[in-house]
Amino acid sequence: MENKMQLKNWLGNVIFESAVETVQMLLIAALASGADLLGANLYGANLRGANLRGANLYGANLYGANLLGANLYGANLRGADLRGANLRGAD
Repeated sequence: MENKMQLKNWLGNVIFESAVETVQMLLIAALASGADLLGANLYGANLRGANLRGANLYGANLYGANLLGANLYGANLRGADLRGANLRGAD
């Protein structure tokens, strides 16, 4: 039986799910499908080098996330929790 990872918002509602191995792969698949990441719970996620260009991360929980070298160009980060996030080298 195939295990699916789920991406949830801060209310606990499932935003997107897919049979992938990492949170970064889940996020890439969600973006490719056009999923809206409004309020996504990405607490402590390893998103090193992720392409989040133009992503709607309004109100997302990125507390402690590793965004080292991530592409955030044009991403909506209004209201996002970036406390403790590693943004070194992020665009």
